[in-house]
Amino acid sequence: MVINPSYEQRKRLLLIGILLAVIALVLGDAVRGGSAEWSRVIARLPLLLTGSAQGWPITGGFLLNVVMGIASMAIATAVGTLLGLSLLARRKLVRQPAFVVMNFLRNAPWLVVLFAMLYLLPYRLTLLGVTFEFSPLAKAIIGLSLPTAANFAEVIRGAVQSVHAGQWESARSLGYSTAQIYRRVILPQAFRRMIPGWMNLYALLMIATSLATVTGVQEVVTLLRTTLSMESETTLVYFYLAVLAMFFAYCYPIALLARRLENKTKGDSL
Repeated sequence: MVINPSYEQRKRLLLIGILLAVIALVLGDAVRGGSAEWSRVIARLPLLLTGSAQGWPITGGFLLNVVMGIASMAIATAVGTLLGLSLLARRKLVRQPAFVVMNFLRNAPWLVVLFAMLYLLPYRLTLLGVTFEFSPLAKAIIGLSLPTAANFAEVIRGAVQSVHAGQWESARSLGYSTAQIYRRVILPQAFRRMIPGWMNLYALLMIATSLATVTGVQEVVTLLRTTLSMESETTLVYFYLAVLAMFFAYCYPIALLARRLENKTKGDSL
């Protein structure tokens, strides 16, 4: 019998093979004496996860990366929605500036945007009698949300344009205004196609939160560098593998779920 696995099956087998190889590598290393290094990693794990050696209170670490990712995604969703709808506007006065802003942010390196926010934003700004504080954490969240918003604007534009033109014509024939067409006809249908792109963006954003180390916030990479300065060089690889495993364990299920949702939306008769 000839077995001809599909592309998805081959990909799943490859991932399982990589996972088994990593497990075998870790176990083999532990047998050869690497268990002492892993013990050092386990002892420092509460610090890397929460920013506190005892695991409480939460002052930083990987959980701060999660908080930064959620806050940045919330801002990016709001800004990206406005930007995406502006890209679809009929008036050039609205569409063209949105096009320039979207392309500028989308093609800017995330690390450069973070540095720009770090030096361009003041630490304190008084506007109309209200004082706004921009801590390094706030600057990092704003810096991460801007390129994400630009990418989400493209997701919105693509999802809206994927709705069949007949839907627009039918809604106009019923006397709906443009705002009513968007609210009652187009956006409810486009929403399903936005979700996988939104989730993929969040997974990418979560990975990019490690760049926030340049702003000095106590996220996991900053703590990792501090921790390594107190550890021997032989443990360096083990600590990096542990942090890599944290990001993989958090981001891969999100990417996997996004892919499944994407496959479900394929072929929708929008």
